[in-house]
Amino acid sequence: MKFCRDGFYSQPFAFGGEEGTEKFDKNVRYRGSLHNYLIDTGDEVILVDTGLPAGTPEETPDEHSVAFTDHDICSYMEAATLSAG
Repeated sequence: MKFCRDGFYSQPFAFGGEEGTEKFDKNVRYRGSLHNYLIDTGDEVILVDTGLPAGTPEETPDEHSVAFTDHDICSYMEAATLSAG
């Protein structure tokens, strides 16, 4: 199920930053995403939702953003319906 694209995390954010941000390269970015799982058992379809709210504001990342959740492709429910299809 995919409903977002282009998410990222900075290196310090991805690794927790315990060492202090000066220990990491602030220019390194990792692809990021929100994780939800749709499991089709054959008898039923199970949605495992990791807690995304019903709606989120559109974000605009910049060079100082440490995390960006994604650009919406479609709504969460549209993605679930297409996946269960």
